[in-house]
Amino acid sequence: MSFILPLKETRWGIPFYLKTNRFYIVKKILSLLTVAYKPKRGVSFRMKKIIMKYILVLLLSLVGVGLQAQNIIPKPEIVQNKAGQEFVIKESTTIFVDKGVDNEISNEINNLLKRSKRISLKNSSTISNNQISFLKDLTLPTEGYSLDVSNNGIKIKASTSVGFFYGVQSLLQLLPAEAFSYSPQPDLKLSVTGVFVKDMPRFGYRGVMIDVGRHFFSPTFIKKMIDVFAMYKINTFHWHLTEDQGWRIEIKKYPKLTEVGSIRKETAVGHYSENKFDGKPYGGFYTQEEIKDVVAYAAKKHITIIPEIEMPGHSMAALTAYPELGCTGGPYELRTTWGVEDHIYCPTETTFKFLEDVLTEVMELFPSKYIHIGGDEAPKITWENSQFCQDLMKKEGLKDEHELQSYFIKRIDKFVTSKGRRIIGWDEILEGGLSPNATVMSWRGEEGGIEAAKMKHDVIMTPNSYVYLDYYQGEPTLEPLAIGGFLPLEKVYSFNPISSKLTKDEAKHILGVQGNLWTEYISTPEHAEYMLFPRVFAIAELGWSSGSKDYPEFTKRVFQNTHLLSLLGVNSSDSYLNVSFTTSKNNLGQTVVGLNSIKEDGVIRYTLDGTNVTPSSIVYNVTDKIPVNKNITIKAALFSSDGKLLSKVTSKAFEISKTTGFKYILASEPDKQKEKGKFILTDGQKGDGNSQDLWSGFYGKDFDWTLDLGTTLSVSSVAVGFLGDYKSWIQTPSKVEILMSTDGINFKSVKLKDFGKMTDLSQHALHLNLDFGKTNARFIKVTAKNQGLLPEGHPSAGNPSWIFVDEISVN
Repeated sequence: MSFILPLKETRWGIPFYLKTNRFYIVKKILSLLTVAYKPKRGVSFRMKKIIMKYILVLLLSLVGVGLQAQNIIPKPEIVQNKAGQEFVIKESTTIFVDKGVDNEISNEINNLLKRSKRISLKNSSTISNNQISFLKDLTLPTEGYSLDVSNNGIKIKASTSVGFFYGVQSLLQLLPAEAFSYSPQPDLKLSVTGVFVKDMPRFGYRGVMIDVGRHFFSPTFIKKMIDVFAMYKINTFHWHLTEDQGWRIEIKKYPKLTEVGSIRKETAVGHYSENKFDGKPYGGFYTQEEIKDVVAYAAKKHITIIPEIEMPGHSMAALTAYPELGCTGGPYELRTTWGVEDHIYCPTETTFKFLEDVLTEVMELFPSKYIHIGGDEAPKITWENSQFCQDLMKKEGLKDEHELQSYFIKRIDKFVTSKGRRIIGWDEILEGGLSPNATVMSWRGEEGGIEAAKMKHDVIMTPNSYVYLDYYQGEPTLEPLAIGGFLPLEKVYSFNPISSKLTKDEAKHILGVQGNLWTEYISTPEHAEYMLFPRVFAIAELGWSSGSKDYPEFTKRVFQNTHLLSLLGVNSSDSYLNVSFTTSKNNLGQTVVGLNSIKEDGVIRYTLDGTNVTPSSIVYNVTDKIPVNKNITIKAALFSSDGKLLSKVTSKAFEISKTTGFKYILASEPDKQKEKGKFILTDGQKGDGNSQDLWSGFYGKDFDWTLDLGTTLSVSSVAVGFLGDYKSWIQTPSKVEILMSTDGINFKSVKLKDFGKMTDLSQHALHLNLDFGKTNARFIKVTAKNQGLLPEGHPSAGNPSWIFVDEISVN
């Protein structure tokens, strides 16, 4: 007989399911035992031995399934804890560096020890106990490593310097966090629990972008961020250097770019819609020597810096310095507020010569394979009104201004390619035809990346719905000012860069993932750090780790690493610890509220009268829920067991109606929704205009909601809320209709409200209370008409609109 063991091997020679599915392993053991010992089966003794060997492998793997990744972020591929083993780094501990391994690798450890313990480990020429050894292993992949900690010492193996570097980063995270303190720690025990780690990244591109065009950040701060990014195995820093609000890189051939283009006369204060300004000039730029220094510094940390020079849009700083680059000839002025600028580069030979000169100097400063050329948010109005552009389109056989942008990008692509480099552009470069060598950075959701991958173009996934780190990460009233949106840590962590819409071959074009920090509302290093961390931890894990996800387990590692960052002087957010609220019905039909936190050993305390929460407030029992039968404000916070406040105090006002907590039916499921469960639209919590929290989003489709009251009742009004946020593609509906039915089949319209086109373009909540007189009904239907495609003049004109809906109550 023939018998094939279905053990599909991964890159480490370990069956994939061994690392991800405990149930599958047990099932496999039972099936193998059945094969080996089921009566009357012709299984030879040799085959039984082979089967039992695999059962042993399975049993050993079962022991390893679910092991904590200790404190390491990103989560390693294989972690095996060694019970009872520990190694303590002492002053007598030595370092052994194998032949062919860069001796500089030991500095990563010694620099830390000098800071906290004031000791420096000596090198040894021989392998021995009480030692940290760096051993060459050519079987490991480029960025892969293994880390083995036992009673006798620590062994790090890799095939390259970057592999050793990442092995050290994992080791450092296993040390007590206090080792990272800048204050002397003479009594600190530098113990490392016994563990074996074998690791490599899922993606080759793991990036973070910081925009310095809106607000400038010093070289010292950039280096500080590079240090932290490297610790978490981020290998790419995308440096956004030019904008409508400021040009930040010295170009020798065009000195006015920094003399004029780096300084705006004032800066917007507060939200965009407030139209307030500080009246103070604002500027800053990097000299070429500073750029070279930062690039060299990053290279030592195995981080590649990719510069971004925006074109054809976001170019007002350059146009102000050199007006001849625009279609109207100016005069131009740097933007003092945010948003999208209509004036863009004119596709003249003068402009192309300027950009080629600029890119030549940029490529001399940055040795990166990629040069980012932007390509996003380029309104075509000046091209539409330019006789030169219209004549050029006829000459080149271009049917519209989108193809003219494609012509522009292809010209730049050809030049950059001639220098041995490749361009990256935001997903708008797909419009009008994609340049042959371009890599796409998909930011307007995932669709641009999916489209490019299907066209066999390389893609970096950076969708705003998952990795835009300028969005709020907690309740806006408790957070520093942000552009809007809502992106908690859990949402970032949930992202899968490879869409299920891609085939296996198409998925190979997904190079990796990147988080983006745009800085319209972020002016200080402390604020930037707060927005970056701990969400960068999730970005790092998305790019590196290939195993199954476990958010509660991840947050345990986050908690330890944010403590580590605090000792490094990094201001990370604690919003992920905030108590969240859920609403449902209990068995008695009562509306009840549940309080939740991801920290299992924390204590949730709350108040029901709107007063502040203290260490003596009511303790919430996670097995219970709070009954709510009237309008009420609940405040809650997370405390440690000894009474220390761990989170912000969150507050929710509940407005109770006849239908609070009721289930409902949607004609189509939402594309974007914060809360899980079936009550988000009837949970008693109103969404507000400060963020997208609590709203359900429907992309490119109408909203259709039906609720069954269970019995026929007299109904006189329906309240419903909609979010408007034009910049985020969210439009209030053009039409809202209320329909009633007694049988759930035949519906009669009782109220129709026609709003027409959206006119308020700020971020705002539209709460409607629609009265229609007393009507007997059991079934209530609410429909809202999507505005359709984003209109001309919108930076993303032609794309579908969102409808965001929240709290529907019936009275």
